[in-house]
Amino acid sequence: MSSWARICSCVAALSFLHSTASRAGAFLQKPGEGIVILSTSFADAHKAYDSRGKLVAAPSYAKFETQAYVEYGLIDEITFVAESSYMRFRGANEQRQLEQLQYLTAEAIAGAPLYLPPGLGGGARYEGLGAGWIGARLRLLEWGATILSVQGSLRAATPAAQTYLDMKRRLQEDVRLQLGWPVEIFGLSGFGDMQLGYRSLGQSGDELRGETTFGLRPVDGVLLLAQSFLSFSPWSGSAPFMSSQKAQVSAVCDVTSEIAVQLGVRASLRGVNDSAERGLLGALWYRF
Repeated sequence: MSSWARICSCVAALSFLHSTASRAGAFLQKPGEGIVILSTSFADAHKAYDSRGKLVAAPSYAKFETQAYVEYGLIDEITFVAESSYMRFRGANEQRQLEQLQYLTAEAIAGAPLYLPPGLGGGARYEGLGAGWIGARLRLLEWGATILSVQGSLRAATPAAQTYLDMKRRLQEDVRLQLGWPVEIFGLSGFGDMQLGYRSLGQSGDELRGETTFGLRPVDGVLLLAQSFLSFSPWSGSAPFMSSQKAQVSAVCDVTSEIAVQLGVRASLRGVNDSAERGLLGALWYRF
């Protein structure tokens, strides 16, 4: 696998994991209440940002991911959070024809029947469990409708999935400080949420993360979300430095008081040694 293919494989799962900010903000669930979100996303990339942040051609890939996320209010000050995921990754191999020709040539020299095994030279492939994590959100301060909280979680993945996730090791710690506040624009209610986080042992070392979400309700039963996700590895060491900035817009529409559906799009805005990914997402929300 070429260096660009390795980079794309390592960062392929970054963007959708960030989307949990739309439901895992600073606000807490009431005791005994919670939310379950089943989400699905499809993303692909045909270009990448090089070491100077320039957009260049790179081996393409496609990624499909399904996630189950849950929040549950334990007490007034603590909300339990957890997530599991299933993913399918398909990477292109720019050397596919050469690998197939070499295989057929070796068979011909050996006098064996010419036969290409299925998938030969097909590029990186993975299908199975993705990353899962478990943690809690703790309220630190609250004044009026504004809240400051902290969330800590432990993230894990199988060795087979680790290559296609932003994980240098199978276990990661994630800690983030979160600030949420209400907003009102032209008489429309909404909220803002900002997060500053630290995650250990990414593919390029420990990472700093900044996430911003703005939500606005133009009509009852409809929530519009605009989000920005930034991550970089200031302590990359011998690994290539990575930075990523992605944006996502979506709409959450209530079907009933308990059920809602979400549809949205996301795209990479800039980066360094990062894929220029774009994708679609859909989710089903259940409040209880």
